[in-house]
Amino acid sequence: MMSDHDRITILLSRRLAGELTPAEEEELRLALEQDPMLQALSSALDGVTDAPPRGVTEREEQQMMERGLRQWRLRAAGLHVVGRGAEEAVPMEEVTGVKERSRRMLRIRLIRWSAAAAVVVFGTLGVFRYNKKTPPPTPMQAPVAWHEVAAKYGTRSYLDLPDGSKLWLNAGSKVQYATGKRELTLSGEGFFDIRHDPEHPFLIHAGNVVVKVLGTSLNVRAYPGDSVVETTLIDGKAEIDMPGRAIALRPSEKVTMHNGVQQVHKVVADPTYKTIIETSWVEDKLIFRKEPFREVAAKLERWYNIRIRFGNDKYLDEELTGYFKDQPIKNVMDALQLSLGFHYELAGDSILIK
Repeated sequence: MMSDHDRITILLSRRLAGELTPAEEEELRLALEQDPMLQALSSALDGVTDAPPRGVTEREEQQMMERGLRQWRLRAAGLHVVGRGAEEAVPMEEVTGVKERSRRMLRIRLIRWSAAAAVVVFGTLGVFRYNKKTPPPTPMQAPVAWHEVAAKYGTRSYLDLPDGSKLWLNAGSKVQYATGKRELTLSGEGFFDIRHDPEHPFLIHAGNVVVKVLGTSLNVRAYPGDSVVETTLIDGKAEIDMPGRAIALRPSEKVTMHNGVQQVHKVVADPTYKTIIETSWVEDKLIFRKEPFREVAAKLERWYNIRIRFGNDKYLDEELTGYFKDQPIKNVMDALQLSLGFHYELAGDSILIK
């Protein structure tokens, strides 16, 4: 059974050849009236009715037809070709089917040319309609691969980040990051050496703050349960976004947020220990200066992977100062005991403060 597509093709070809009967002419006219695009294509076909000029061989005529068909198909695809080389770069397979259908359908030279053009034009119509109704597919994005690295209590870790930045993790800390992103989430404490890339700032999510880094070494501390979130800038540039405020840090500055209050402090090396306390843990130094025992106890738990319990609240807010490097927990507790005068019991991985 002949389709409407084939029927219109034949009618257009017969009209171009001057062989339409009155009935067929009326049939084609009604079809054109029902489809404005067909009217435009019919007018375009009127421009291909001229036969090749005299003196052109059959082979040359065939080559002309093939070049013409290639140009029609390029236009159908929305391409603009300039020059013979670009034109002939189109694979011949694209026009072979059209040419063969034209030869089977028609007998004389004029009909062969017009029918070939009609078939290509209808191919063009199909392209136009497809593009109008069906939007181009959205390119599929590769799934983001997330990674998590943790430093358990009693350990410290180092890792190279995918962008070339470096990260040291303190005990009881972890980070989550994605390949291909200059961004991560920190829970705990980390010292960062961020590779400089002004076009792509590095984002560190820690607690309820976001640290934007351009190329910097800094320390960020945001342990779950701690009352203080702290960012210490050693060198470079960093901006801290926190609720209600953004702070641009300068080298050797520290911003702390405690109970919603932000403060900026100057950071200097401790004159006694000749080191910056905020980053001393990277050198395996455990230092605290005038810190409440409750906060020191939390540091000791992470540093030595132990549990410290207080038999009463007597010593919780007593301030402690100390410097330890490569010392067992018993030596640390003995030193603190001398400072405050408390008693303690050490059993396995548990310490009771009396």
